[in-house]
Amino acid sequence: MPGAKYPLAAMLRVRGLHEDQARRDVHAAEERLREAQQLRNSRATELDRYRAWRPQEEDRRYAAIFGKPMNATSLGEFREDLAHLAQGEAERQQQLDEAEHVVHEREMETDAARQAVILARKACMKLEEHRDIWMIAQRKEEERLADLEMEESRGPAKASDES
Repeated sequence: MPGAKYPLAAMLRVRGLHEDQARRDVHAAEERLREAQQLRNSRATELDRYRAWRPQEEDRRYAAIFGKPMNATSLGEFREDLAHLAQGEAERQQQLDEAEHVVHEREMETDAARQAVILARKACMKLEEHRDIWMIAQRKEEERLADLEMEESRGPAKASDES
């Protein structure tokens, strides 16, 4: 019985591995979140730049045709070009909206991963507490057995005193 091995040591080791994996999952989720945030920020910057550039480009194009005679075909092409500029802004806004959605999803994934770490840690702690209680009980049992052995080795005390 001395030095008895904790019977749930393998389970404790597995729970520790699960906790380690959960921590690695958090780090991976945080990295994906950072990447999504960087993409969102770059999309927002791109949209802001486009919004600042577009009116200037429209003014430049208007200035280029100002005072020049235009036929219906040229005027139609000019309007299509302006519509294309507006569509470019709408596309960039849609890309930003999609990036925002991805950031939200990554935040939820990161929160879920953090909760998994908490649950894994709690499971590990429960088993560690059980192991500690078991070890105390083992130590008490070993002390009790040692005391019994000591009493048996001394033999009956009164019988030896009377001789």
